[in-house]
Amino acid sequence: MASKYIIKYNDGAVEMTKPNSTILIYKIPYTNLKALNPGFVIPNLFIVYILFGKNARGKDVLYVGKSKNGLANRPTAHDDKYANWSACYILTQFKERTFFNDGTIQYLEDVLNHRINELNLYHNTTLTTSSGTANTDDVENCDDYLAEVYKMLDILGLDLITNSEEAEAEKDVEESERGYRASDRAKIPDGIYHFARKVKRFGNTFLRGEMRVKSGTFILLKGSDVATETGIGLSSIIDEKRNRAKVEDGKLMEDIELTSPSACGEFIMGASCNGWDAWKTKSGEPIDCYRK
Repeated sequence: MASKYIIKYNDGAVEMTKPNSTILIYKIPYTNLKALNPGFVIPNLFIVYILFGKNARGKDVLYVGKSKNGLANRPTAHDDKYANWSACYILTQFKERTFFNDGTIQYLEDVLNHRINELNLYHNTTLTTSSGTANTDDVENCDDYLAEVYKMLDILGLDLITNSEEAEAEKDVEESERGYRASDRAKIPDGIYHFARKVKRFGNTFLRGEMRVKSGTFILLKGSDVATETGIGLSSIIDEKRNRAKVEDGKLMEDIELTSPSACGEFIMGASCNGWDAWKTKSGEPIDCYRK
């Protein structure tokens, strides 16, 4: 049986792709980047990168960034965030069949930043990101791309799939120390917000839902769609909540209180979801507008 992935090694660096796929992933030692010796020629100038290190307390430290000039300057320009990066993960595509552009790499950067925050596993040194100008088709392509990328990164040693239940229990303490995610969520005005996302794995049918925001709480409302099958990136906590919820024929039969817009989107999708882009105001604007 053929291997699911094609993996190559050179001078400490790893290149990973999938047969008949556009995806290219690299894991490059940070010292190689600084020495301008990445081990491989990155064929696409549009990239998203994740810097990785470990602090003195043993906590994994991450930074998410993007570049439209390949490895030139950007991936090695964040020593002010952390002084001991050990590796850089590069996310890109084959140049001749890519949808990567200014808008899509900005969207991917934003989704990854929120994903890392909501996993509660890492110290994320990334500051504010935004979802950018990606259109509906681009967003769908990006979400499909990330569904596979999460699995590939996990093989390369970066887990963006598992949600730490222990960290979830300690979330309030960490948020009071960092303030970032809690302050972002507090900016969303009270009201009803709307979700509509086309899902390829269900034959491009739409999943729809409504979320009520009230005094900093996020309530997924009765009547919202709930995907009957799960996909990539579903956290164990949301999976457990979905299993316990009253759902009939793909419809939520009760209100469910969750911790964030992305958690509400993940509940509907049964897979990872950037709620800041997916949930819309009455006028159709993503709630990401409130973070700016």
